[in-house]
Amino acid sequence: MSLYDQHPVNGKISGDPVADAFGLCARENSAVLIVADGVNWGEKSKLAARCATFGCMNYINQSLLKGQKVDSISTTARAFDMLLTSIDVAHDTILHYDGGLTTLCVALVCPLKESKQFVVCIVNVGDSLAFVFSRQHGVREVTTGSHDIRAERDIRDAGGALGPVNGKDPELHNLTCSMTFVDPGDIVYLTTDGISDNFDPVVTKIAVAKTKSKKVSESLPADDDECTITDNLNNSDVDPGELEDGKPVMLPHERHQYAVKEMEKVIHEFELFTESPCSAQELCGALLQHVLKLTDSKRKVLENPRLYGRKLKHKDREFRDREIVIKLSRSPGKLDHATIIGYEVGCYHGNEDEDYCIDEEEDAAIVTAQLNQDRVSPSTIGLTDLAITEDHYNM
Repeated sequence: MSLYDQHPVNGKISGDPVADAFGLCARENSAVLIVADGVNWGEKSKLAARCATFGCMNYINQSLLKGQKVDSISTTARAFDMLLTSIDVAHDTILHYDGGLTTLCVALVCPLKESKQFVVCIVNVGDSLAFVFSRQHGVREVTTGSHDIRAERDIRDAGGALGPVNGKDPELHNLTCSMTFVDPGDIVYLTTDGISDNFDPVVTKIAVAKTKSKKVSESLPADDDECTITDNLNNSDVDPGELEDGKPVMLPHERHQYAVKEMEKVIHEFELFTESPCSAQELCGALLQHVLKLTDSKRKVLENPRLYGRKLKHKDREFRDREIVIKLSRSPGKLDHATIIGYEVGCYHGNEDEDYCIDEEEDAAIVTAQLNQDRVSPSTIGLTDLAITEDHYNM
């Protein structure tokens, strides 16, 4: 959906058409989730996102159902080979239809052999990210490898994109393969930056950004794990209680941690309100509603009818524009196209008269979506045979 403002006179919404696209194909014990975010505005961006989603989903379904034997995707290595090839197909589809640029995040959820757990294999390009909400451990981002949480990030830079970036070549600077284990009842959800960036405390105006000093940056070896990084930052010359204009000053890794915890807080508050565990659909709705409410003040600044319909002199127009910029800079949130899709692991409702849940104690719903161009049957792909063995999780 669009978070942008609507013109109070002609009714047009800024940023139209919505350049995000998504696909979700859920089966009895597996799922494929895809989100794409067209770079910039316009029809070509919209076309690129839809082409990437269609090409990627079509290839994965053909690979799982028709093109390959079921035992040919029995390890995570083979699963990632399939996902990486689907990225190539997505890019070729964009070029074939003369589309623009888009980010892409694709996730495959399937069961492990001789285990109650599931594995989530994810490949992403750009700033569309993947998260897991665990009933026991809260929210975690799976795609942290695609962006350096220790470095200051320009939210206007996607970091990578499919489509004709350099001639006919894509920009794959942050192409990343990610994997995590999940339990039945966990919710895997993918977001575009219109959702994830609106949980950044600097974007929401509750904190002020502070980049690491050169001394701190040089003290962090590139190969250190997260625990070592955190220890080094805690022992640096950064004052944890530092304030600027009454707001806490946060380093990039602190902003990332806060954003993830803020998502978790929104989900838990929704569960407290409803007095029941949230489903995938309810999780997506709660996070989207939070972002809509957050960005409302920004939209109201631009939707003020007094800004339109009057002829102003050049100086008056410049003064008005400066006032708008100041008000926008003080308002929380980021206006963008926003998309989120979710899937509850181990629970499938294909027919309202039948219960396909693997764990009968979990009562959950699923967010489902299919591409208009290629409707896929929700029947099982037989992942009893495809189940991925745990001894292949290291690539």
